[in-house]
Amino acid sequence: MSQAETKTRTTGQQETNMSLDNISHPSIQHCADSLNAKHSNGRPEPELVPSRYALQVGDIDVLVVSDGVLPIPAPVMAYNVDPALREAWLDDMFLPPDVLEWPLNVVVVRSGDRTILVDAGLGMDPDLHLPRAGRLVSRLEAAGIDLASVTDVVLTHMHMDHIGGLLIDGVKDRLRPDLRIHVAAAELKFWESPDFSRVSMPTGFPDALRRAAKR
Repeated sequence: MSQAETKTRTTGQQETNMSLDNISHPSIQHCADSLNAKHSNGRPEPELVPSRYALQVGDIDVLVVSDGVLPIPAPVMAYNVDPALREAWLDDMFLPPDVLEWPLNVVVVRSGDRTILVDAGLGMDPDLHLPRAGRLVSRLEAAGIDLASVTDVVLTHMHMDHIGGLLIDGVKDRLRPDLRIHVAAAELKFWESPDFSRVSMPTGFPDALRRAAKR
């Protein structure tokens, strides 16, 4: 019997109100292609683990709700890295070399008469073929949280897996008309004219993000 190697492991936002009409959902089709063969029927997999975790911070009730799992090809996560170095690092971290399972979570905060949603998840776009992601709305309902009870949504940033839950067909009609959406002023300013000249991203990412900002 071979001996396994043992390794040790250690591991001022401004408020701005905005309309749902100003948020868009860029495509992540290239991240979904790897699942098409496994999930050709398009049906969600059965729940295998708890989808929410509750805790209390003083008088504030906090609920962490899983939006599901997003499979991301490893080359997308480390786009400008030598493949051999990337594979060696992933192996060293006990991670798969091809597709990474990216957990998506949203936080629900209940304080006084406010029910606050911190981020909104990926959303469920049937064209993306992601049966294990975009489950926030159904899991909120399973936790007894009505969308109409949400008073505020805080967007930590405007990436697709944080705003997509607001863009699902029919969701906007279920939200209360006086819903307040909060996002940092600096974040809004960046997306008015996004500059990706100093970053390296997969083909299609910058254009998709720019289209989202314009919409």
